[in-house]
Order: sequence, then C-alpha cells, then structure tokens
Amino acid sequence: MRRTNPGVLGRRNLLAMPALLLAAGAAQADAWPTRPLRMVVPYTPGGGTDNLGRLVARQLAEKLRQSVVIENRGGAGGNIGATVAAQASDGHTLLFTGNGIAISDLLFRNPGFDWRRDFIHVVRFASTTMLLVVNPAVPAQNLAEFIAYARANRDKLNHGTPGAGTSQHLAAELFDDMAGTRIIHVPYRGTGPSVAGLLAGEVEVMFASVSAVESFVREGKVRALATTAARRARAWPDLPAIAEALPGYAAELWYTMAVPARTPEANVTILENAARDVMADQAFGQLLMERGFEPDFLGSRALTSALEADAALWGPALRRIGIRSE
Repeated sequence: MRRTNPGVLGRRNLLAMPALLLAAGAAQADAWPTRPLRMVVPYTPGGGTDNLGRLVARQLAEKLRQSVVIENRGGAGGNIGATVAAQASDGHTLLFTGNGIAISDLLFRNPGFDWRRDFIHVVRFASTTMLLVVNPAVPAQNLAEFIAYARANRDKLNHGTPGAGTSQHLAAELFDDMAGTRIIHVPYRGTGPSVAGLLAGEVEVMFASVSAVESFVREGKVRALATTAARRARAWPDLPAIAEALPGYAAELWYTMAVPARTPEANVTILENAARDVMADQAFGQLLMERGFEPDFLGSRALTSALEADAALWGPALRRIGIRSE
C-alpha cells in the first residue's frame, strides 16, 4: 500500500486554498443585490403609492438582505420619476408605480420614456378601488344626491388630483363623461398635497386612493360617497360602486414594481422571487388590507399582459372623453 507524504499533501492543500478563496469571492461578488437598492416612487410622500412602496421596501430589504431606500421624485403625473428610473444604469434601481404607466404614451406625446421598451415590469403587489370623497361643505350625502348636485352646478365644483394624467384624474374625467357633469380639474404635485387641498376646502371633490383618505373618512373630515370599482369593494360594503348609478363605470389602481430594461434577467428573477415570498406572508397580506390595499399578486409575464390589456381598455375611453396626448 502506497503511503502519502503528509507534508506534500499539506503543501498541495495550501497551494489550492487561494484558488478556492478566489472562487468563493467571485461567487459572492456575483450575488445580487451587492449594495443598497434605490426604489424610485414617482410621487410625493403621503399618497397610496408612497405608503405601499415603503411597506414593500421594508419587506424586500429583509428578503434580499440589503436596504431599500425610497426616493420620491414627483411631478408630471409620475413621468419625472419614471424617467429617472428608466435612465438608471447602476443595476440597483427599482420603480414603484402603478397601472397609470401603461397609458403614459396615450396622455403625453413625450413622457420621457417608453413603458414597454424601457422597463421590465416585475410584480403587481396590490390593487385598490378609489373613493369618491367630498369636503363636508358639499351638501350631498350620497352618490345620487352628488350626481344631481354636480349636474346642477356645472363648472362650480373643483376636484384635486396628484397630477394630470394620473389614475385619479382619469377616474374623474370618466365620471364627468358618464354622469353629464363638469367638475374642474385642479392638479397638485402629488396625492399628499391634493388631500391637503381637499381638507382645506381648496377643492371640494376627490377621486382618491383609499390609503390616502381612509383616516380622514373615519374621522369625519371628508365624506365618502362611493367606490370606483366595477362592483362593491369588500372593504367598503356600505358604499355603492359608482357603476350602480353609471353602468359600465370602473377605475381601479394597481401598485406595481418595474426595473430598467437593461437589468440582467437573473436579477429580475431574484427580485420577482423575493416579492413572491413577501406576498406569501399572510401577516403582510393582512397588513395591506388593514391599510386599504387588496393583495393582488402578479408575476412579470402576467403583469405585462395585464398592463397591455389595461392600455387597450383605456384607449377608446380616452378618445371618447376627448383627452389627447400633450
């Protein structure tokens, strides 16, 4: 039996160690994310997108073992922040947005990005109905009374939105078209400022994300009259859907995450899987519902198809309303 010289074996192991360490180091360097992620929210703080984005950021940070830093870049109906994210080349930028991005090219001649070409749409986390809410100074106590009051006061009521072209703006325009009303649009630089305008009486009406106004509804500071979903919302069973008075009306918000199109496929997969794990947590799902969001997960492929379908739905509606790209 041949004996191996322990000294020779030890020297061989020592010689092999640097190569093993280099391989381990390379594998570690290839792990993604390798540093904190930047999550661009294309609206000012305080709105539904910002609120949910912060909840998601904390959960993703745990799953990915890297901090996720929120960067609010509001303005131009979400276009400024989306453009910033589309142009990012650092490999660690996310965009937390919504289905409004799918009609950016229908509303703006040059939004600064192409939502199909410049992004990979990774995940839908949740959806929510919007609420038709009014300042208490408005005498209408229910949806039917509001429609009658708005018809009798054309051009005398104002509605606030986070900006031109946002889902809230379109919900109001669709309402005007179907109800035969004319409520003047007042765009703000985000949901937070528009809610402040409603509370101060600068505007009398809002089609608002639930998370942005729910506490004020509960406190009696604003009055909720209806939801914008196609049918009564599970979280608001006592409120009628606008569709009950205006058949065919529907306008919902989705909350989605995208990355620049140049992001490597492997990193997209890591991100999608982490998001899937976040949404599988029942406690997190319950938290979303408590905050006014409906957990509504879609992965990348299904989300991309859903955004295409949403764009196809709104195209004819925008033409009928008379909204053209600017």
